[in-house]
Amino acid sequence: MFSIDDRVVATKGIELGTMVVTGLSAGGFYVHVTVDGMTLTYPAQDLKKA
Repeated sequence: MFSIDDRVVATKGIELGTMVVTGLSAGGFYVHVTVDGMTLTYPAQDLKKA
């Protein structure tokens, strides 16, 4: 499970480098991340800690 401000990288999809966790969905299935001023949402299974 991830926590706010954790550093993560994508294991699937577009590789954008290290991203910062900014939020989690209620069930924990989706993780909101920020990279280069953009906020994105990834499935938690497609991320790993950096």
